Parts: sequence; C-alpha cells; structure tokens
Amino acid sequence: MEKIRECLFCGNEGPYNTIEHIVPESLGNDEDYLTKMVCDNCQNYLGREVEKLALEKTPIAIWRVLLGLKNKKGSLPSIDLITQEKGRLPASHELTDRIGFTAHKDWSTSVDIFDPLIIQSIKNKEKNSFNLILTPWHLSIMGRFLGKMGLEYIAMNNFDLAQSASFDEMRNFVRDGFVNKIWPIYWGKSGDLKKLKSPINKVENFLEQEIHCYSYSIGISKKDEYIFAFLMGTDLMLINLTNRQLNAELLDCVEGVDLTCVWYPDGSWEKN
Repeated sequence: MEKIRECLFCGNEGPYNTIEHIVPESLGNDEDYLTKMVCDNCQNYLGREVEKLALEKTPIAIWRVLLGLKNKKGSLPSIDLITQEKGRLPASHELTDRIGFTAHKDWSTSVDIFDPLIIQSIKNKEKNSFNLILTPWHLSIMGRFLGKMGLEYIAMNNFDLAQSASFDEMRNFVRDGFVNKIWPIYWGKSGDLKKLKSPINKVENFLEQEIHCYSYSIGISKKDEYIFAFLMGTDLMLINLTNRQLNAELLDCVEGVDLTCVWYPDGSWEKN
C-alpha cells in the first residue's frame, strides 16, 4: 500500500485530487508540476491568496500584459495598479500612479489612465514614466510567491529535503504570511527587453511568435543556504529560502547583474 505523503506546506495527508503547477499556467508553464505533494486545500488557498494577487497586482502582472501572456481560458490580461487590499500590511502608496495596462490581439499594449492630472502632465510633456511603489503588502505577496515556487522546485527533485526543518520559516511564510515582517527580495535587471519576443512569422495560415516568458534557477550560497532566482521579463528576483536575515553577499551573487535588496524593516509600517 502506497504511503500518503504529508503536504509540503500544511503537513496534512491530502486530499490530493489535482496536480500543482509550480509556475502558474498563465505564465506559460505546462511542464513543471507536482503530484501528491501539495494538498487540495493549500492549492486552492495559495492560488487565491498568493498566485492570483501576484499575477494581478505586482510587477509580474505588468510583464504578463507587456508579453501578452494569456490565462488558462485564453484571454489576454488587463490589470490595474490600484491596490485596495485591506489588512495590517499597507497595500497602497500615494505616489503610485492610478493606471492600468491592457494587452490586445494585435500584440500591442495600451495604458489605461484613471487620473486626469496624469493625462495633463503627459500632454504638457512633464511626465514620461509611471510610478509603482512596492509597499509591504506587494513585497509580502511577491516573497510568498517566490518562496512557494522555490520550495516546490526543490520538492520536485528531493521531496524529503523540501520537508526538512531548514525550510520551516519559509514554509510558514508562504502558507500564512506574516503581519509584522516580510522576507527580503534581491532585485535587479537582466537581459534585453527587445529580445524577449521574436519577430512575427507567418506559418501557413497562422502568425507565430516566440516569447520568453520566464526562467528560474536554484543555487546554494557560500553559507549553504538555498537561493531561488526567478527571471520575469528583465526583472531578476532572488530570495533566500532558508534564511530571512539580510545578506549583503547575495548582492553580488549573479555575475553581470547589480542587485538591490527590496525590503522594509520589521514592523516599520505599524502605527505607534
């Protein structure tokens, strides 16, 4: 009789009725998935409370639109940057522009502007860029999203290792989040924006284009800590899966890429 594994995130013994895509299908993943490692309850919860928010309200959402990545139903994405989530983690910032982005069938992207002052500033040639200020809420969602994928990729190759106590703090963060602290993310730019999409070619009666959606890597630092790197568009994001403490050594761990730690000190957003 086959022994039922404990869920990677909650420790329960199932049920396991569906497979778990490590990277969401709407980012182009149809190959990397887990079976009988993440229970149905955790899949539903993480899909709703982590993946969906990361795909709709963070920089990954912007890349989905810019690259024209369709969701599982075949629809092109349309997102806005106006975050209205309620909770102890600040989710909005007054300097974030009230805008959105929409992908279209002709491979173009439009900017949806909800603030008349921004429109006027553009007309007056006073503004040529848009602001998205990453709040503690954004970084928490991003950290949980990256941590989830990192732990699942480790589990895909070595489930016993992924279940070890060295990943317990990250496991708890992914599953439940923290209310007074977040996980540091190391962020940089890598690659050429112009090379993310190949030229459009006509193949028989269809138009064809190759799009580089994402890439990932798992490494071990000099301190034997597991590092997960995820490249979306030209945004390279790294997270330490085994240690939440700031580590200056990670700023130089990717050759040719200048990384910056994106983080808020613990509880710095709470009112006294």
